[in-house]
Amino acid sequence: MQDLQIDRTLAREAAQGSEESWKRIFEASCDRLFSLLCFQTGDRDEARDLLQETYLQAFRGLRGYRGEAPLESWLRAIALRKAIDWKRGILRRMKRTVSLRDVAINAESAMRVAPVERPRSSESERAVLHRALNRLSERQRAALLLREWEEQSFREIAAILGCNESTARVHHTRARQRMQGFLSADTTPFGLRGEEGQQS
Repeated sequence: MQDLQIDRTLAREAAQGSEESWKRIFEASCDRLFSLLCFQTGDRDEARDLLQETYLQAFRGLRGYRGEAPLESWLRAIALRKAIDWKRGILRRMKRTVSLRDVAINAESAMRVAPVERPRSSESERAVLHRALNRLSERQRAALLLREWEEQSFREIAAILGCNESTARVHHTRARQRMQGFLSADTTPFGLRGEEGQQS
């Protein structure tokens, strides 16, 4: 509760024009938001543009932040919506300019997950992982990445995805099950986090 009070105070002060409070918000969340957007877009330049759009929308909407979830979770939800809209725009443009067959080929590249500062054992394993992640739904992929890479709680994931905690758990569980079906034990480059014994 104390952390939420701090977040509410920072948001209120930043909304009132405090550059110092806005700087604290930015510095506390920038790196993780950028990593999330890189995972979602597969393109660091696009991620930077979406990051700027995320903070612009957040700044304009600070007065609407109610402090019911951590400020960073609120920012992540904005960033995730930006990434989803970006992907939809890519697909719409492809559908207008190429055949359905080309869309199927190019969509995988446009929506791939970038290997941001996470070591892999080989190029082939990276390719297998990317293909498997791209076969998940938007929400399943987001839930998996937020849980496995970002180590977010299910409460935080639910706030980001705009659903309840039980639904966030379902998205994560189904994503794990599908990934385990896509990947053999020998080629899986990371261990999937279970729910037992994990903070939610």
